[in-house]
Amino acid sequence: MGGIPTWLLGVLDSELTERFEMRVVNTSPPEKRYVEAGSRFRLDRAFVALPALFKLLWQLIWFRPHLLHINTPYFWALLRDGAGVWLASWFGVKTLLHFHGGDLKESIDQSPPLARRLIEMTLRRADCLIAITRQTELYLHGKVERHRVDYLANFLDLLGFEAILDREGARREGPLRVLFVGWMLEAKGVPELLEAASHFPDVQFTLIGHFHTDFVDRIADQLEAASDHVTVLEPRPREQLVGLYREADVFVLPTRREGFPMVILEAMAAGLPVIATPIGAIPDMVRDGEEGLIVPSRDAAALTAALGRLLRDAGLRERMGERGRQRVSEVYSRDVVVAQLEKLYRRLLPD
Repeated sequence: MGGIPTWLLGVLDSELTERFEMRVVNTSPPEKRYVEAGSRFRLDRAFVALPALFKLLWQLIWFRPHLLHINTPYFWALLRDGAGVWLASWFGVKTLLHFHGGDLKESIDQSPPLARRLIEMTLRRADCLIAITRQTELYLHGKVERHRVDYLANFLDLLGFEAILDREGARREGPLRVLFVGWMLEAKGVPELLEAASHFPDVQFTLIGHFHTDFVDRIADQLEAASDHVTVLEPRPREQLVGLYREADVFVLPTRREGFPMVILEAMAAGLPVIATPIGAIPDMVRDGEEGLIVPSRDAAALTAALGRLLRDAGLRERMGERGRQRVSEVYSRDVVVAQLEKLYRRLLPD
């Protein structure tokens, strides 16, 4: 699952479904069993989009919703999702376009001229635009009226997460452990992480995520050289992943490109100090010196220094971890964010 299905399932499991009648139209492509480093137009995905739009048309005719909430990863998918905005508006249905990512500006600016024009027309057509990063919010302010743009963070189901943590028990003894969870891509800062790991041979580093085969082949020598203290694992079920959060001392995500990484919320909820880069929503989530340390992207030396600081100071790790738990509870819990979403819905829906 990706970020959008996780978000949607969380909403469907909340009290919001007791206050609104909801229908879901699945526009996602078939399951991906590989990782792509970028976004590109694919004809097979275009054919998948057509039946999804017909399913949406059917719901517009027979369910007659008052509001259409479209979650989009944008890039080429925004052409499909934008078509949904136009369909709904022709039926007189209010539309809410929810951008799940952190580089909307880049994706639009890099689009072909015709696609960019269609996207910008769609932005003006939608009744409400939701940004999950402050950077995206500011960008959208330059495209449409400010009152049609809202910021809404992603959320974590703390009750379910903490229940799993409780089952995992206390951290086991042994060497210090650093955890990375994310796609095994250059864009996630894996080269910088491996460079930093080479300076801490007595620390155990665990990297978990889907593999991009070409990239893993390129770093095979580095992984082999560090095999005594660097372990690479394929994705794990959530219960196993939470157990690895419990065993870790520091969480690291030195990403170069990001939207709203849920793994950071999970790490903070597990009481881990976080080292990350100021990309996407990360600066909103992790305040430098409070819940963790923010380092420049593509800077292995800065990452190494930040790791050294946290690995040497158990008290600092504990204080940052505790502040992280508190911040997730106050700002990013499902109850807090879903209440904000309900206010948005009621503002857009008829009395």
